Amino acid sequence: MNNEIQTIIEKFKAVRDILKRFSNREKAIEYLVSETKLSKEECSTAYDIIMKIED
Repeated sequence: MNNEIQTIIEKFKAVRDILKRFSNREKAIEYLVSETKLSKEECSTAYDIIMKIED
C-alpha cells in the first residue's frame, strides 16, 4: 500500500479512537463540528465513514 495512503488511514484511526471516547454519536458529531467548523451534516457523514475503519 502506498505510504501516503497508509499514513492517512492511521490518522483516521487516531480520530476514530478520539470519537469512541464520547458517550454517543451526537456528542462525537458536536465535537467534530466544533473542531472543524464544518456543518453538522458533513461531520455526521465523516463520523459514519471514520467509525467504519477497522484496525
